[in-house]
Amino acid sequence: MKGMLESKINEEMIKITKEAIGRGAEAAKTRICEDMIIVRLSKSLTHEEKQIISTAEGKRLVKELRQLLDEEILKPRFTEMIMRLTGCQVEGIYRDINSEKGEYVYLFVLDKNLEEDLKSR
Repeated sequence: MKGMLESKINEEMIKITKEAIGRGAEAAKTRICEDMIIVRLSKSLTHEEKQIISTAEGKRLVKELRQLLDEEILKPRFTEMIMRLTGCQVEGIYRDINSEKGEYVYLFVLDKNLEEDLKSR
């Protein structure tokens, strides 16, 4: 059950980013750990972003642009998807980017221990 849910979250994260940006991550890895869901999206930068990050200013600009996109478009969609798939409320979302690797890490904090809940199903 846990592995199937992690796989479904991987699929949905890639789908949502592709719809929002026009290109999604090429890979995702999700882990459910107690009341947290950790997702790593790999190979997420567009061709244009890869060109821009060759300078320090470019890295800053890409990070700012992605942060704005994340706040305005992605976080609400991610929140809805996590709630729909898990039945949990999302109490917080934390995100960081490694622009050199083109990776994003999302941490979703839930209102209950999903890992324990899945064991009892």
